[in-house]
Amino acid sequence: MHGRLKLRPPDSARRRQREEKLRHYRESMEALLGGVPPAQVLSLTGSILAANPDVGTCWNLRRRALGALGGDWVPSELAFVGQCLGVNPKSYGAWHHRGWVLAQGRAPPAGREDLALCERLLAADPRNFHAWEHRRALVAEQDPEAELAFAGALLSRDFSNFSAWHHRLRLLAPTRGQGKGEAGALPPQKLKEELELVQNAVFTDPTDQSAWVYLRCILSRAPPPPRVICVHVDREDATLAVIFSRPVKVNPECPELTATLDGSTLAGPWHSAEGRPRPSHTWLCDLPALPTESSTHLEVTWAPDSALHEVTLLPGEAEVWWQEPIVERELFWPELGVAEAQVLQDQVQMCQELLELEPQSRGCLLTLALLLAALEPRGRAREIREHLGSLRDADPLRAGFVADVRSRFEAALAVLGAGEGLSLSNKGLTSVPFLERVAALTRLELAGNELRALPAALGALRRLRELDLSDNHVTEVGVAPPLPRLRLLRLDRNPIGHASALAPLAAWPRLAQLGLAETPLGSAPGGPAQLAELLPGVDVTFS
Repeated sequence: MHGRLKLRPPDSARRRQREEKLRHYRESMEALLGGVPPAQVLSLTGSILAANPDVGTCWNLRRRALGALGGDWVPSELAFVGQCLGVNPKSYGAWHHRGWVLAQGRAPPAGREDLALCERLLAADPRNFHAWEHRRALVAEQDPEAELAFAGALLSRDFSNFSAWHHRLRLLAPTRGQGKGEAGALPPQKLKEELELVQNAVFTDPTDQSAWVYLRCILSRAPPPPRVICVHVDREDATLAVIFSRPVKVNPECPELTATLDGSTLAGPWHSAEGRPRPSHTWLCDLPALPTESSTHLEVTWAPDSALHEVTLLPGEAEVWWQEPIVERELFWPELGVAEAQVLQDQVQMCQELLELEPQSRGCLLTLALLLAALEPRGRAREIREHLGSLRDADPLRAGFVADVRSRFEAALAVLGAGEGLSLSNKGLTSVPFLERVAALTRLELAGNELRALPAALGALRRLRELDLSDNHVTEVGVAPPLPRLRLLRLDRNPIGHASALAPLAAWPRLAQLGLAETPLGSAPGGPAQLAELLPGVDVTFS
C-alpha cells in the first residue's frame, strides 16, 4: 500500500543471535535460581547484567554473593557497574548497586572516580537524574562552592539545563535562613550574584522556563509554619473550633492541639471540619453543656507554635471568637523571603524591560504579576490582571493554572476588605482560597463563577448565615461539613439533577431556605418529592 513503511524482517544471522542470547539468559537464570556457589553467582550475573543491567533479581543475588566473599572486591565491582552504566546510564538497579558498594567500603579514589563518572554521564545527558542524585550524595559533606562552580559551568553551556538549576538551588538551601534578615533569605551578596546569573539567562532565552522557576525559588523561602489564627466557641452547638493558617493533621492519640475549659483539659477527640481524616484548616472539639449564668474561659495551645490563645464566653452570649489580624504578604506570596523592597523593585524593572522585547514571555508575565502582587496588590491590581490575561493568551494549554492564580489574587483582594460580608460574584473563580482568614463572615456571595464544588475550607465559617453559589458548575454537595448557623443556601442554575446530590444538607441544623431555580432537579420526574423527603424542614424554591 502507498504511504506505508515497509518493515524488513531480521535476517537469519540476527535471529540466531537473539535466540542464542535468550537461551543463555534462560540457562543462566535457571542455574542462579537453583543455587550455585558465590563465585559462580558473580560470573553468571555478570554475563546477564553486562547485556541488560535492568534485571533486578541478578543485582540482589550479586549483593548476597558479595556479602559472603572476603577480600577487597570494591574496586572491581565499581568498575563492573561502570560498564553496566555504559549500556544503560539510567538503570535504577545499577545505580542502586553502586551506592550499596560504596557504602560497604568507600575510599577516596572511589569517590573521585564516581565524580568523574557523573561528569561524563552528565556531559552526555544533562538530565540524567540518577547521576545528579549520586553526585549530590558524594559531595554532601564537601565544600559547596566547588559544586556551585560545576553547576555554573554547565549553565554557561546551556541555560536551559533545569537539572543544573535544581542542583544549584539544593546547594544554596543550607545557607538560607542564616542571615539576620527575614527567615529564608539568602545573604545579600549571594542573592545579588544569583539574580545576575538569572538575568543573563532570561535575556538570553526569555521563553525558557527553568531560569524563571529558579528566580521565583531564590526569592522565596519555606512557607511559614502553621499556627492558630482563629478560635471560635459556640454555646448553642457546644463546639470549639480552632482554625489554622495552613492545613494540619491533629493526631487523636498524641494530640499537639490541646484546650482547657475553666482550667480542666478537654478530652476531645478532635475531628476535622471537612469530615475526612486528612489535613484540614479547621478542627472541632465537642464541649460539655456550658452554663448560661457564668463566664466560661477557654485556652488553646498548638505545641509547635507554643502560643497561648484565650477566649472568654460571657453570660448571655451565644458565641465568642478571637481572630489574628491578616498579614497581607501571606495572602499574595507567603513564601517570599526577601525583606528589602528595593530588591523586588529591581526585579520588576528587569521584567518590564524584558517584556518590551518579548511580550509573550510566559515566565516573565507570571513573575511580574507575582512581584507586583507582593509589592502593591491594591494600587496595581489592574496591571496585575492585564499581565495574567496576557499570560492566559500566551499559554492556552495552561489556562487552568492561570485561572487558579487569578482566583487566588481576586480572593486575596476581597479578603483584605471583607467585613461580616464578602462578595466574590462574577470573578471567574475556579477556587476560593483564604476562607480560613475570614472566619467571622456571616454572608458569602460566590455567584457567577467557575466553581465545581463547595470550597474545601468552608467548614471554617462557623458564623455563616447566607451562602450564594448560583450560576456555577456544582453538581453535588459532596462531603461538605455542616455549617451550624447557615440558614439560606442558593444553588440556582447549577447542574444538579438528583436529590441524592443534596442529601448531606440534612445534617445542616439551621438550614431553612434552599434555592434551586432553573436546575435539572426541578424538572426531573419525582425530583422535588424526593428532595422534600430528604429535607423535610427546608423551604425549597425551584423558580
